[in-house]
Amino acid sequence: MSRTIFVTAATGSLGKPLALELLKIGWKVRTTTRDPSSPAAQELAKAGVEVFKGNWDDDEVLRTGMSGCDGLFMNLMPDFTDFTADVRQGRKILSIAKSFPSIKHVIFSSSVGPSRPELMDYYNPESIIAHFLKNKKIVEDATKDAGFKAWTILRPTGFMANWLAPKVAFCFSGIAETGTWTTPLDPDTKMAFIDERDAAQFAIAAFKDPDRFNGKEIVVSSVLVPVEEVIQIVRRATGKDLKVNYLPEKEALKMAREENNWMMESQVTAKSMSKFVDMDEVKGWGIPLHSLEDYLEREKKSVEKTYGHLS
Repeated sequence: MSRTIFVTAATGSLGKPLALELLKIGWKVRTTTRDPSSPAAQELAKAGVEVFKGNWDDDEVLRTGMSGCDGLFMNLMPDFTDFTADVRQGRKILSIAKSFPSIKHVIFSSSVGPSRPELMDYYNPESIIAHFLKNKKIVEDATKDAGFKAWTILRPTGFMANWLAPKVAFCFSGIAETGTWTTPLDPDTKMAFIDERDAAQFAIAAFKDPDRFNGKEIVVSSVLVPVEEVIQIVRRATGKDLKVNYLPEKEALKMAREENNWMMESQVTAKSMSKFVDMDEVKGWGIPLHSLEDYLEREKKSVEKTYGHLS
C-alpha cells in the first residue's frame, strides 16, 4: 500500500537518497526547501517529490506539507548562526506532525554522540559541536515524548559522502586540497562510515515495520575500518598517493580549542567510536550494507571531480 512520507532536509546527504528510494517503492514524498530552483530540489521535483517552498520556522508551509502524510522523517541541519534553531524547529515540526492523526510514525535521524554522555568529556562544553549534540538529545527526548504511535531514533555514523566534495574540505581538511590529511586519529583507529543509501534503507524498513522498530535507537553503519585501510581504499579509488599526518591527541585538542576547530575535536572523539558501533548488531537488522569501495566506485565521477587535480 502506498504511503506518503514527509522528509525534512530532502536535498541533503541522507534526505535525498531516502526520498528517491521511497519513490522507487511507489510511496509519495513531500518536503520543504528554501530554494526550489536549486539543482537538488529540481532533481527531487523531476523525480516526483512534492516540493514546497519554505523553511522549518514556517508553520503554514509545514502544515501544508504534512497534511495527509502517514509518516515523518526528521533530519535537522545545524544553524551556525543560531544555536537554538534546531531545537526550536524540531519541536515545531513534531508539534505540527502530531496535529495530524494520519502521522503515526516519526523517525529522527540523530547521531551517536547523544547516546554516549562520556563522549562529551572530549569537548569544550562551549564548542559548536557540544551545543549541537546537546540539542540533538533535546530533540530525541521530544520525539520520544510527543505521543506518536511509533518512534524510532537512527544514529548514522560518518557519511561516506564526507570523502567527496564539497564535504571533504570540511570533514577531512587538506586531503583534497593538498593530498595530505592531518588527523589526531591513529593508523589502527577504526572509523565508522555509512553509505547514505544504506541509511535510507534502515528508515524505509522502519516505516514498513513500525512494530519491529518502535522505541528502538539504532546505530547504523555500513563499515568499521582502520584509518590506514580507509586511506588505502581512497588511494586506490583516486589513483593518488594520499598521505596522512598523524597528530598527537594533546596537540590536536589544543588546536581545536584555540582555533575553535570542532571537526578536529570531533575526530578525537572518533578514536573511541568502535566501542559504540556493533557491526553484528547492525547486520542483525537484515539491511544490505555496502563497502567504502562499493561507494567510491558508484560515485567515481565525484571522486574524479574531488581528487582529479592532485598530482
